[in-house]
Formats: sequence, structure tokens, C-alpha cells
Amino acid sequence: MDLRDRKVALAAAVDDLLRVVPYAHAFAQVREGTAFRATTRATAIEPLDPVCGVVLSAWNGETMLEVSVPSLDDDAVKGATARLRDLITRQGSRTGPAIDPGAPLERDFAVAEHIPVSSLSLEERLARVQAIKDRVHALDARVKNAVARATHVRTQEIFVGPTRRLFQDLRRAEMVCLVVMEQGGHAADLHGGRGRQGGAEHLTLADDDVAHLVEDCARMLGAERAPGGSYRCVFDGDVAGLLAHEAFGHGTEADMFVKRRAKGAGYLGKQVGSELVDMYDDPSLPGEAASYFFDHEGHLAAPTRIIERGVLLAPLTDLVSATYLGMARTANGRRESVQRKAYTRMSNTFFGKGGDRHDALVASLDDGLLVRHARNGMEDPKGWGIQCEAYLAEEIKGGKRTGRVFSPVIITGYVPDLLTSIDGVSDAVEIGGLGMCGKGYKEWVKVTDGGPSLRLTARIA
Repeated sequence: MDLRDRKVALAAAVDDLLRVVPYAHAFAQVREGTAFRATTRATAIEPLDPVCGVVLSAWNGETMLEVSVPSLDDDAVKGATARLRDLITRQGSRTGPAIDPGAPLERDFAVAEHIPVSSLSLEERLARVQAIKDRVHALDARVKNAVARATHVRTQEIFVGPTRRLFQDLRRAEMVCLVVMEQGGHAADLHGGRGRQGGAEHLTLADDDVAHLVEDCARMLGAERAPGGSYRCVFDGDVAGLLAHEAFGHGTEADMFVKRRAKGAGYLGKQVGSELVDMYDDPSLPGEAASYFFDHEGHLAAPTRIIERGVLLAPLTDLVSATYLGMARTANGRRESVQRKAYTRMSNTFFGKGGDRHDALVASLDDGLLVRHARNGMEDPKGWGIQCEAYLAEEIKGGKRTGRVFSPVIITGYVPDLLTSIDGVSDAVEIGGLGMCGKGYKEWVKVTDGGPSLRLTARIA
């Protein structure tokens, strides 16, 4: 299906709704993909859950009213339009802020595949994951299970509003590897991989990346937990990204401001970190897995500078939160699917680079930890508490790695305390491509995060 064929029908629906409301738009989406998985004991080819449908939205002056249907044919769109008009009649109009529909624009966007996924047979794609699984087993006899999983996803989206007709064709590919090892009654697991926009050129992992994954997993076997306390640390770019996502991700999503669930609302224009701290959210980054050309409410992708020299500058917004709060729109109105509400959501969220070298930051630690391999995290936007988990930390004494490893590593604390303690930032930004983010344990969307290496003080639980 070429979703562009539905522009005329969606424009007719929007024109019909604009006869009874001051603002309306339509958003249509088709998403499909396949996963290829090889484990120590089995292989599988699995189609991903498809998405197909349209959602119609109408602003009655106070509330965004919506109707969605899991179809794109003319009758379904006309039926949805009639149901939404009926809902508008029952809800009535309100006196409230006006929505700016944006400057007139009609444009199509597309992500290029340097090696089209369709150029590889199913057997060839499955062979790629089997090769990685076999490589893991060949590197270390202690590997008890190896899992390699490749996915490719194509998403077509159309936004039609009073002034805009936009289409985007997004393509994403990723390869993930999980290593499970056992020895002497101890077990450890570690995953890694890559995800990027594009095609089959990204359905691979470098030999060195697989080897380092196995080596680090082996080091975790029998590793003890770090004694609780405050440590001087260097976070690598992967863990720095997790900190960025959890510290000022949900906490600067403006729909949380509207609900009075984000402490950051009271700190706009105020110092929340050291002067070395810059933070961005940028869905326009070329090639990143969470990038897009426009959000699900028709706003063109552009970078947002969340923090500049430690000062909280601006939140991320969606259409409704920006309208309620009188704030600038950012391209962060996103839906899990056409059957879900649009919320303010992150895209590619990361710390800006500094002027130090990673090795110099590590060498500067007299007694501390190099924290690597982010695992997961959570935050409390209302209280600004945070918890991040990393797979491992290496002990540093006198600026040298001692060979001692701790695993797992739980980092806790108050967000401004962590950010204010940052006194070293490396000169290279690393952005991971495997992230997914939920909002309240649901509403999952693709995100990435990253950053340079950070030197800071962190509390280890």
C-alpha cells in the first residue's frame, strides 16, 4: 500500500470537520515488519504486529475530541467523520485558546535503504542471526545460550491539517545479541546491538562488538555488588544516555506539566546542573533509529535544547500541552499507534559533548568506578528521584583499572544533585539505537538516548 493515495480522502474529512470546529486534523499510519531470531536451540521468523488505520481529531476550544478506525478505505473514513461530528455536537463548543495550524506546506519525506531489505530472501536474513549466534558460542565455551534477533520495520504516515499535507516513509533496522553464561554456579547475561534508520546494511554486528560483549559477560560471572555509598564515577555514553532519558525525559514532557506531575515545571530558567551540562532532544538527527521528519501532529522535526550550561530552558511539548500552557511547539507529539492518544514523548535525547577525552576522565579518578552497559531505569518526575541500572562497573584506583568488576550497579539520587556534580564531559557523543519507552508502563514508542562520557558523583545502592 502507498499511503499517499489516501491524502484526498483525509483532506475531505478534515474539510468536513472544519465546518463545525475551529481546528481539525487527520493522521493515518501503516506499520509492518518482521523479526528473525536464532537461539542456541531454535530459530524463528516472526511477523511484527501490523498497524493500519486513521485517527481524526477535532478541537472544540477546550478538548481534542478523537475517533479512530482500523481501516483506510473510504467508507471507514466517512463513518469515522460522521461519528466525530456527532461527538462534537454532543460535547458542544467551548471558549478557549486557538490552535495555530502552521504555515502552509505539502511535502513527502522518505528514509533511504542503501541495501533494500527486500533484496535479501527470508533465508538470507535468518542466516545473519544464525551467524551471530554461532560466533558467540565459538568465542567462549561457558556460553549456555546465545540469542540474536534482527528486526526491520517500515512505517508510512500521513498528516493532513487545515494547512498541511505531509507524508513520511520511515524504515528502521536493528540487530540485538544476548549472551548468557554460566560457570561454577554463577550466571550472567548481557545484551548489546545497534539500531539505525535504513535497510539491510544495519542487519549486522561487527566481530569486535560481539567479542567485547562476550568478554564483558564473562567478567560479570561471580561479580559482587558494589558496597553502597557515594562514588566518583565516569559514565560511558550508554549510561549517560540512560541518565539523560530518565533525568530530563519524562520530567520535561509538558503534558506532565499540565497534569502538575513534573517538578521541572517550576525550574524553567533556573540552574539545574553544572555549567558543563547541555541536553537536547532531536528527532531530526539523520539516521538515528528514533528520528522522523514530522511528529504525529504535523510539526516538522527540529532540535530542542532542553538544558544550556546547566539552565533548564524549555520543555518538550505536544499540540494540546503547548496550547494549554501557551508554550512553543516542539516535534514531540507522538502516538503508539492510530488507536492511541498523542502524548508528549521523547525522540533522540542526549547530553551535548564537552572538551575532555574519555581516557583522561577515567585516568583522573583516584578512587572510583567506570560504569558501563546501561540496562534500565525509572524516574519520579513529581519528586525528581531517579534510579538507573547498569550491567557492570569497573573499579578505578589511581587512574587505572584494577580488573575488579561489580555487577549489577544501581544508581539512585536526586536529579539536580547528579547533574550539578558533573565536572567532566568527553568530546564524543555516542547514541544507542535499541531503546523503547513507555509512558506509565504503556504507550510504547521508539526512542534513543546517549551522550558523551560524564564524570560525576553518584550514589550506588
